[in-house]
Amino acid sequence: AIQAQIFRGHEMGTQRDVFILGVGQQVVFPAIRTNILVPLQTFQELVEFCEKQGKAQPHIGVVTFKATGGTKADEELHKVGTYCRIAAHAQSITSTEGAREHSVVTLTVEGQCRFEIERTKQTSPFYVADIRLHEEREDDTRDPEVERLAQAVREQVSFLMGQPASQSGGSATSLRGRLSNAKSVKRIPPPLLADMLGLTLAELSLSERQQVLSTFALKPRLELVLDFLGKAAEVHRLSKEMDSKMRKRSEDELRETVLVRQLQELRREMSTLRNGQPWQGDGNDSENDFDEEQGEEQDDIGMLRELLMKARLSPEAEKLAQKELRRLQSIQPQQAEYTVSKTYLETLAGLPWAESSQDELDLNKASAILEGDHYGLQKVKRRILEFLAVQRLRSDMKGPILCLHGPPGVGKTSLGRSVAKALGRKFHRIALGGVRDEAEIRGHRRTYIGSMPGNIIQALASVKVNNPVILLDEIDKLTRNAMFNPSGAMLELLDPEQNNTFKDHYLNTPFDLSRVLFLCTCNDLNTIDRPLLDRMEVIDLSGYTVEEKVHIATTHLLPKQRILHALEQSKPTESDAGLEQPADGPAAAEGKQACMPREPQLVMSQQALADMITKWTRESGVRSLERRIAQLCRWAALRLAGQAEAKDSDRIVEVELPECGPNSKGQLTIEAHHLSHILGAEIFESDPAERLTVGVSMGLGVTPTGGQLLFVEATRTKGCGRLTITGQLGEVMRESVSTAMSLLRSKIYYSVLAASGERRSVLQVGPGSLVEAEYGAPQNRGVGGTEESPNQFLEVFNQFITSSDLLVNSDGHGSDDKRRKHKDPFGNDDVHVHFPAGAIPKDGPSAGIATTLALASLLLGRPVRSDTAVTGEITLRGHVLPVGGIRDKVLAAHRIGLRHVLLPYGNQRHAKDEIPAAAMGDMELHFVKHIDEVLAWAFADDVKPWGPEVSANDSSMASPTFALSSKL
Repeated sequence: AIQAQIFRGHEMGTQRDVFILGVGQQVVFPAIRTNILVPLQTFQELVEFCEKQGKAQPHIGVVTFKATGGTKADEELHKVGTYCRIAAHAQSITSTEGAREHSVVTLTVEGQCRFEIERTKQTSPFYVADIRLHEEREDDTRDPEVERLAQAVREQVSFLMGQPASQSGGSATSLRGRLSNAKSVKRIPPPLLADMLGLTLAELSLSERQQVLSTFALKPRLELVLDFLGKAAEVHRLSKEMDSKMRKRSEDELRETVLVRQLQELRREMSTLRNGQPWQGDGNDSENDFDEEQGEEQDDIGMLRELLMKARLSPEAEKLAQKELRRLQSIQPQQAEYTVSKTYLETLAGLPWAESSQDELDLNKASAILEGDHYGLQKVKRRILEFLAVQRLRSDMKGPILCLHGPPGVGKTSLGRSVAKALGRKFHRIALGGVRDEAEIRGHRRTYIGSMPGNIIQALASVKVNNPVILLDEIDKLTRNAMFNPSGAMLELLDPEQNNTFKDHYLNTPFDLSRVLFLCTCNDLNTIDRPLLDRMEVIDLSGYTVEEKVHIATTHLLPKQRILHALEQSKPTESDAGLEQPADGPAAAEGKQACMPREPQLVMSQQALADMITKWTRESGVRSLERRIAQLCRWAALRLAGQAEAKDSDRIVEVELPECGPNSKGQLTIEAHHLSHILGAEIFESDPAERLTVGVSMGLGVTPTGGQLLFVEATRTKGCGRLTITGQLGEVMRESVSTAMSLLRSKIYYSVLAASGERRSVLQVGPGSLVEAEYGAPQNRGVGGTEESPNQFLEVFNQFITSSDLLVNSDGHGSDDKRRKHKDPFGNDDVHVHFPAGAIPKDGPSAGIATTLALASLLLGRPVRSDTAVTGEITLRGHVLPVGGIRDKVLAAHRIGLRHVLLPYGNQRHAKDEIPAAAMGDMELHFVKHIDEVLAWAFADDVKPWGPEVSANDSSMASPTFALSSKL
């Protein structure tokens, strides 16, 4: 039947007006029944076409599009297709992209023969063309060459059908779907066999299938199919070869694992026979037991075993390492766990468990190094020398936990390097700014992909010793949120009683950090958690005085910048001996040094440095000062290079700057009056006292960048008695303003009572105070405890009360009703208190005295003394309480050039220990106990010499409740 279907006669020649059905991703072959999905609209067009033609058995031409995936008219059809008879059709519903349903029709067609398109008559809405049919000639099958090719094709098909589907690329499965067994292949005629293979082979592409269809002659068609079968057989061979290699490798690995386990069993038996005890593993073996066999090449495991032996691990770490090493021996190198375990053992072996550097215990040498690197900072230098002294007496001293607190630019970070240099230890810096995950401190657990130790363990692995100096920079910048709290991970690290068993998550075994000297730096102690701050020994590094900055600039900053800008030849030091030479060799380094002048080419006078510090770089540290010095060095380099040409408009430059040089030696000299022409206009005002008017006072505050001058301004306007406070203040400063306002109101109120002749009992609670006192003429003590009669502040208030209507009527007699009506000195006026620099948040109790002075100046209509700055907290009874940051505040006033600073009496001990002698020599510090002493000083017409200090027993007498009427 198949033979008859293939070679049955057709009306050969040209068939006109044939409906052409274009298909994509599919090739239809003759003598094979195939199902084709066509849209319902196309099927309706086909039915209408057949009805017009009047054909009882409709035939169509099926051709594959050259462009895949569409049936658009602009896509080109192949020239060769299959002439088919429609055997059946069925309608169904299918869904496409966008979840839209479309009706399609399944056409079942039977291929009759090949055809070639001669002329296309119509392309829209469907194809119509004239075609030429090509029949299969039965004589071709009798050709011996065709028979030989057909036999070769049958053998290849039988071979592929006998192979597993996993090794034949899917061809065996598709062939079995068409053929029941290998014997049925022999009964298939060669033409049908070639077409069937062109349709069935899974490896063929759409173009290759079309190539089989387009080959009309039988012999070339069989050769083409045989070539495709050969490629499929080659794929099968390569797959089989790869499977064989993989199987052999797996067998070798399994054999190696079995041999390793047998070797372990043999070792155990030999140890039992030799020592009479079972083998406990490699952890208790001697050094010779680590060598598996003499002359045997050591593998990775053997090298790890040797490294672990040399590392001298702690007993707990040794036990864990040997357990991990035995686990590593049972893991195949191809597995991911092998690399993880190997990296962990390498990390353990690379840590300095017992390696330490020898401390330099020469106190004189250490002191010389600290003094040479840093000027001032006596507290931290003394603390390091104390540690060295104790270390000299007791070698097992635990490393201290020091926290260097101070504004930026005072030398906290560079001091860490100097400490390591003085101790003879290695140095490592860890930046904590922005660290938000405690895993960066403690490490990640090994269960995570890409896990690694924390920064502390990595630092120790880097320096290779267990007693380095580790600088934890910017510890106050640790980031904290609801999910992460790295400060909690620092608690164990910075606790001397706990860090000897510090446990990193990655190591999972304790490591002794007690010999590490931890140095922390911070700018603000308020942002550090209290438990963490309690574990550190805080050393305050406040700002420098002008004299100290001049010394630092002369000895450190200016020579450094001259060398960097090629204005001076660098001098070799002892620390340069161990430095690595440049890549181009020592000769090149000597040549670069030879290009630099031996003598400094830029010289600055002491007055120029002092003016630059006060007028261009008013700060606590020296960073801005170093940048200004670098600017001067760049100007000098440009001038020496001959490119500093003044413009015609720069007449002042032409007059002034020629004095700078260069002289006969090529040196430039900069004086104070040259700075404005080089650095520009002065940045800071020279006399801030010019801002002092009625209602303005000068206070002192502390910021993370050091001490600063704080102005307080007050003004009054007609209104309803409202108090307004501005300047982005915190709650504490707002309460200080309210307290100052209430204090002044109470003083005026009781002054009026005393002046009107009334007597009233006042109860004052406190140690050393009088329970009941009468208003009257008090014995007042001025600032510093000297007796002054009459009281200057009393005279001012008497003048104020007498000139106002608080006390008397127009007839000169006292009026109790009027007194009660006008007991508020501000009446119905609105009072506005403002702290300038409103963009900067401010808070703290130190502005109590300054606020009181501003309000008192507004009330009296007299300005505060312009040579005085104040700081301190006040109470409602007028007592002045101590505050913090005394050194920073006094240095800020010293930088401004003020002559007097009023401080709380309770801060007298701090001033004695913290304030430099240079600042004490240029200004006077006055310690007050009560606000009346401050008011008397601030509004005095003349300044009297300061008397002896008041003893603690006379403190109650030196602190009157108010200056007008009480013995308190």
